Amino acid sequence: MAEDWLADVRKYVEDADENVVSAIVKYLGIALRNRDSSLVSFTDTKETDRVRENFLKKKLGLTDDDATLDAAIAGVGERMKEDRTKNRVTVYYLLAQHFGLLTLFGGAAGAAGAAAGLAAVGGLDGDSGKDDDTTSAVPLAAAGLAGASAIPAAAAPPPAASPAAPAPSAASPQTAYSGGDGESEKSGGMGWLPWLLLLLVLAALLFFGLRYCSKQDAAVAPATDETAISETVAPTDTGAAPVAAIPEGAGVVAADREGKPMLTVYFDTGKSEVSNDLTTAASSVKAYLDSNPAATLAVSGYNDPTGNAAANAELSKNRAQSVKAALEKLGFAADKVVLEKPAEATTTGTDNSAARRVEVTVKG
Repeated sequence: MAEDWLADVRKYVEDADENVVSAIVKYLGIALRNRDSSLVSFTDTKETDRVRENFLKKKLGLTDDDATLDAAIAGVGERMKEDRTKNRVTVYYLLAQHFGLLTLFGGAAGAAGAAAGLAAVGGLDGDSGKDDDTTSAVPLAAAGLAGASAIPAAAAPPPAASPAAPAPSAASPQTAYSGGDGESEKSGGMGWLPWLLLLLVLAALLFFGLRYCSKQDAAVAPATDETAISETVAPTDTGAAPVAAIPEGAGVVAADREGKPMLTVYFDTGKSEVSNDLTTAASSVKAYLDSNPAATLAVSGYNDPTGNAAANAELSKNRAQSVKAALEKLGFAADKVVLEKPAEATTTGTDNSAARRVEVTVKG
């Protein structure tokens, strides 16, 4: 689907950073291939919950309470209410700008960036008197930058007095740099420079240290190029897929389990269509079976806990059958691909995107 993501973002942020938009597009990855998953429905609480849990908490590393994060999401939705198609890329850009965290995607941010985001959202509910609500939405990162800019003025020691000039008064850093005549500009002004540089370095170290601690507290796995398309981490129950990049909608992840290759095929909500990614991902499994003629493949379908239990059980079976048929089209022998009903098809206690899956594991 061809889409000018940058142009859509610039409908709301005139000087939107093209590099940041590109990084968000890369982060979302295959989620943007599907029209439904490339849009955000602000009237669907499951969808806004996913934005809060997967993007704000896991990707941005925010630790604010849910009410604060939900208010920020609602504010962006209010701002985009006249737009029939609320693109996910634009929503995520506005949220990252709102919390002053465009730096996570290679953009410039700080106290000014966070303030711009708050102003753009308009206080979320239009009540300018609720200063506490909007102030609490600014994350630790923006506060750290604001503090960094204030440190030099408060902590820098005054320059030593020159024998040939009167001692400078206790003025601001701007006074020290401007001086009163040519001689004071050469001595007093340059004396501040090493202190300013040192304090800026210390402030930067403090900022990144606080950011790291915040992410550790939130138990967020760091994003890499390989996991850029993931918004979730793998489920922790024993029947779930191994730790890998979980697509938001349909997709395929290849991994290893106990030294043998395996595939995890993910599906859109209520769907059983297999992603085209299976063609590439299945190569490792095909190579293993070619080298181990006695081995077979077990195909097991799973579903998330939402909706009717009977319909979900049928959906799990249909998904497993779709994967078996797709593997046979790729050249796998029918007798090597065996449908295996899991002990518990409905997966709970994990993200629903991870629960909607079929696992293909090697037996023998």
